[in-house]
Amino acid sequence: MRLIWLIISFLIGYASLYPFNFDFSSALPTNLSQWLLNWEQRTIRSDLIANILLFIPFGFFGALNIQQRNPAHPLVSVLWLLILGIGYALALQLLQFFLPTRVPHAADAIINSIGILLGISMAAYANSQRLKRLLPQKIQFQLSPALLILALWISWAFFPYVPVLDSQQLGKGLQGIYQSHWQWELWLKYSLFWLLLFFILCRVANRNYSTGVLLVLAIFIISLKLVIYRNQIGWSEISAIPMALIIRHAFSERLNLMVILAISGVLLAIEMLWPLTFSSLNLEQIEWLPFKGFLSGSTWYHLVTLLSLSLLWSSFIYSLARLIKNYKKAAVLSLMWVIGLSLLQLFLVHKVMDITNIILVFVLVVLLERTHHLGRN
Repeated sequence: MRLIWLIISFLIGYASLYPFNFDFSSALPTNLSQWLLNWEQRTIRSDLIANILLFIPFGFFGALNIQQRNPAHPLVSVLWLLILGIGYALALQLLQFFLPTRVPHAADAIINSIGILLGISMAAYANSQRLKRLLPQKIQFQLSPALLILALWISWAFFPYVPVLDSQQLGKGLQGIYQSHWQWELWLKYSLFWLLLFFILCRVANRNYSTGVLLVLAIFIISLKLVIYRNQIGWSEISAIPMALIIRHAFSERLNLMVILAISGVLLAIEMLWPLTFSSLNLEQIEWLPFKGFLSGSTWYHLVTLLSLSLLWSSFIYSLARLIKNYKKAAVLSLMWVIGLSLLQLFLVHKVMDITNIILVFVLVVLLERTHHLGRN
């Protein structure tokens, strides 16, 4: 767990300090205490949510790391984790004073601490049998790769997490469906994601749900998504749900996994290689700065893309690991797949080999393999 926690801490710092165009000729505020207590510059609700969500993994995996080390005084260790997280968040805000493109707010560090506390609470539940006994048996979950993928699925489905509970928003959501155009690639991706949800939900709950129950769940989720601001529901997703239900009901568990693996592998190849227009090898077509494309331009668009790509790769890694019953081998094979696709990009017109894909897959395979190992223990 320490490796995952360190990777997550690094990625938080990386995202907070991008594009690294430091200007150390700038000065810190003369009255730091006033800056620390200034809440007047708080921004919109979505910004608050983002600052909370950013540090939930920090608290979650930090607490799991503490639990693995089995300290003599776990509560003291958790308190130190919280202090360390707030200090880290404050340090990142202070460094942003030297970034011309950033506007630092001390209040963000306090909001980050809410995320840390939520992450710690989730870890406490995941590892406490006493807390689990307080809940009904049917909703007691074991930390597992399937549970992490379910969390990622929910993050993808409900982004940007801002519900608008009025009839006007509902009307906009229904109008968006009516005016949308069916696209086969989107339909295939949504079929994959909904099939993945139905599959991992049964794994997380350790029971098989009937098609009727899964259909009611799908209708409930779509209804919730309709009131989310800037939701992306269209005919491609609506029509994908029946196909996912048919595959889930008609095929065995192993065949479900094979379908998930095949579709995710094809979609990843399309994502990285299409259109197949070959050219001579061009070693200049390499982007060495990770996540550059996701940290510039429209934040909303790039976060949607990142969540979708992460879920796509998680589908591939998870289904492969379940099929061959070995997460380490699945990790190696997944890395070989992404490296192979990335190398092919060097021979394609209008394609750039982005190191981001390899790093993203590395983070995901470590996360899923370590979680699987922890769950077995």
